[in-house]
Amino acid sequence: MHKFLSAIILYLFCSPVLLAALKDMEAPSAPAETVDMVYVVLFGIIFIGMIVGFFVYLFMNERKAKSDK
Repeated sequence: MHKFLSAIILYLFCSPVLLAALKDMEAPSAPAETVDMVYVVLFGIIFIGMIVGFFVYLFMNERKAKSDK
């Protein structure tokens, strides 16, 4: 089994498909020119909202656990 896995890994490293994929990955890609500020603000609101919601969830579960004791 060990020899089989070694052979597969060696084959994948020598595969021309992998070499072609690596050549494509090395090519620099241009970044997006501009991003509308609305999307940045929307992401920030959702991100902060999820963090606050997580801590509210933890607080409610802790309070519920204390009242059950």
